[in-house]
Amino acid sequence: MSKMITSKKTVVWLILLLLIFMLLSYFLVSKQPEEYPSYVSNSPSPTGTKALYTYLEEKADSLDRWSHPPNLLAKQNEGQLLVMVEPFFVPERDEMDAYTSFMEAGNTVLLLTYNPDGMFGMKTDPIMKEADGGSVIRDSNGNEYDATLNSSVRIREEPDDAVLLKDSEGIIALRKSIGEGSLIVANAPNWLTNEFILDEDHLQLFFNLVQGDWNTILFDEYIHGTGHAPTITTLYPKWLLVIGLQALLLTTFWLWYQGKRFGPIITPRESVVRFGNERIRALAAWYKRGSNYRDSFAIQADYVKVLLQEKWAIPYRKDWTEVTDLLKQKSVHVSEKDINSITKLLGSESITKQEYVHCSKKLDQLRREVEEG
Repeated sequence: MSKMITSKKTVVWLILLLLIFMLLSYFLVSKQPEEYPSYVSNSPSPTGTKALYTYLEEKADSLDRWSHPPNLLAKQNEGQLLVMVEPFFVPERDEMDAYTSFMEAGNTVLLLTYNPDGMFGMKTDPIMKEADGGSVIRDSNGNEYDATLNSSVRIREEPDDAVLLKDSEGIIALRKSIGEGSLIVANAPNWLTNEFILDEDHLQLFFNLVQGDWNTILFDEYIHGTGHAPTITTLYPKWLLVIGLQALLLTTFWLWYQGKRFGPIITPRESVVRFGNERIRALAAWYKRGSNYRDSFAIQADYVKVLLQEKWAIPYRKDWTEVTDLLKQKSVHVSEKDINSITKLLGSESITKQEYVHCSKKLDQLRREVEEG
């Protein structure tokens, strides 16, 4: 009865401890600050751009976030500005074509990324200057601004491009005409973050890039979505994927040919049945069919002598007649007559089945006595 009461108390205490743990976990986890990705327009963290977005909500005629695929962007001139701040991935070819169609219709894309190489056909050149530091920037009119630049590249200019901003190392921002619209590229997305938007002349530089009369300003959040990243089949060319698959198959077949094991290790059956009943019965049947009673009895007697030495400390080298007195002291079932019969049988050239069965039983009785102690 007392045991039942004790077990019930234990269960109650376990339930109480579990409830306390769940309550503590809920309150501790609920107080953790929410984590936001970098450069998203709804993030209040230092790496977000919510401060700029909130400011533009008061100043712009129309402001919104764009979280749809680019093929749904306007296909006609609606005076839209699409702001892309540090994309998390390089869009696929059909998506890049959709952005291009959006610009060709008369709209504008502002791309801010540390290294725009490969996007919209842009090219960049590395610089030797340390990436993290202040710099003096000049616009197309020669006006100077102070800003922090964290990019280790500068944008390469093409003949029809209009340089908007540059420093002593090269071009920081330019405008490229695409159809009826334009592409503005700058390699300083850190200017727009909550942490740096009010530092130095970052806000003024942003307005210099986007100056114009825009009907709608869109912040592209599609490029910050985790589910839109390109797959391995779009990141690498088809020929490289085919060669990789062939190499994998060849390696598998080569390892198979070399005899390498795949899967769990299986113990061979012969190591399980070795010296087991099956093996013993097979040996006994072989001796019986060949009437090899003499050899079988000699092996049995030799095995018993080994046991006598291990268990009872009777020397193996001594003959059976020499250990008769020792065996009589220790054994109950084996007499001096039985030992004489064993000795006589071992000295015979051949023995009959009856003699073998009689003396083998005596040896087996002695074996069990020795093994059981």
